[in-house]
Amino acid sequence: MKKSVKKPTILDLRPTQFVLGQKEVEFKTSRMKKFNAKQMKDYIDDNVIPVVIGPKKEMFIIDHHHFARSCWEQGIDSYKIKVLKDLSALSEKKFWNVMIDKKWTYLNDQFGFGPHSPQDLPPNIAYMANDFYRSLAWALRNEGYIEKNSKPFFEFEWGAFFRLNLGFALNRTNFKKALAVGKKLALSKQAQGLPGSVSKRLKI
Repeated sequence: MKKSVKKPTILDLRPTQFVLGQKEVEFKTSRMKKFNAKQMKDYIDDNVIPVVIGPKKEMFIIDHHHFARSCWEQGIDSYKIKVLKDLSALSEKKFWNVMIDKKWTYLNDQFGFGPHSPQDLPPNIAYMANDFYRSLAWALRNEGYIEKNSKPFFEFEWGAFFRLNLGFALNRTNFKKALAVGKKLALSKQAQGLPGSVSKRLKI
């Protein structure tokens, strides 16, 4: 008989990355505010949060950080979780070795520095930092300039690409201008090696 797992509060869930794109959170939050009861139920069913149980029985989110943050910002506690793996028997060191090997964690910060120690990860989603370039990558995917890709954390690769090529001057100052320049970069030959690139398919 399968043992049931008690759902933790949203702030009990442990992030496995330092940052998120606040623009994506704002978009999701705006959509959720307009949902009726059925639409909200369907949306929650489509965004089950996958977790891994680690040492001390803590639950670590390995996807849907943006959805979880949106739920927290609106005080929604009707989200669902799915336990993908119970690694609670492992030591802290072995646990994180598995998480890194499985690509279930991303340890770079909002400035592109890392990988940092997993011990430095934020304690919950409320403390996750905003990465301007991760927001940019999401916005460009949302507009079709980047295709969704199955590679873990592929949008962070795009974020690093934009961080390198856009420069610091646009950071947190002019998202609209960054988006315009980002569109050109996303379709450039420089971007062809990135996961989800459309420039190669379009033969640009």
